[in-house]
Amino acid sequence: MTMYDVMKQQLDRDEASWIVTVVSGPRQGDKVVYGADGTVLYGQSIEGFTLDSNLQNQIVRVGATECFVEPVEKDPEVLVLGAGHVSRCIADMLLFIGCHVTVVDDRNEYLREDFFDSRVKRICMDFRELKGNLPLTSYNGIIIVTRAHEYDSICLNQLRELLPTYMGVMGSHKRIFHAFEALKAEGWTQQELDMIYGPIGLEIGAETPEEIALSIVSEYLAVTRGKQGRFLSRKGLKYEA
Repeated sequence: MTMYDVMKQQLDRDEASWIVTVVSGPRQGDKVVYGADGTVLYGQSIEGFTLDSNLQNQIVRVGATECFVEPVEKDPEVLVLGAGHVSRCIADMLLFIGCHVTVVDDRNEYLREDFFDSRVKRICMDFRELKGNLPLTSYNGIIIVTRAHEYDSICLNQLRELLPTYMGVMGSHKRIFHAFEALKAEGWTQQELDMIYGPIGLEIGAETPEEIALSIVSEYLAVTRGKQGRFLSRKGLKYEA
């Protein structure tokens, strides 16, 4: 059985595992797969190494040897609501970083095959019908880029039970304000609204659809990785491999 067979088997069983790559020392390049209990599932045990399940994409030093530890995870699935110009750029960028992407819009003409990469799942659906028709709990990120704040509110009402899954809404501060005011009138609490990223994206001076998409996907990645999206060069910050 190959290393990839072992990793697939763990994913199919929904059992946690970690792949440890030796990046320095006599065993440089060796890969070992560990189970959650520290059992070696593939490869030869690394002397002195003890698995810490809290380690996420980090380099660990074991004596004179350095090891890169990363969890074995399924490719994340992201739902994009809205199929305009920015949505297309977001979908391309999400594919680039290894995500599975589903795009939903209620206008079939915006979901044309030539608008999106063939790997993007395109669904034409009324935004009022998201709940019950999509596997909403399978997405680790939901990006709302509809054409008006009324549709933002419709989508968010369908997704309310999914909080605190990463959820962001594109738009100006004014548009977000009106969308959130509408939600408050429908009974949403401030605590719930504070879990939503809106306006979505990191502040990088984005102007074009491509730049806006970069800002949005960067925020999605930072949040899902537990990072702040700060400058690595800023005083007091240290690079984490």
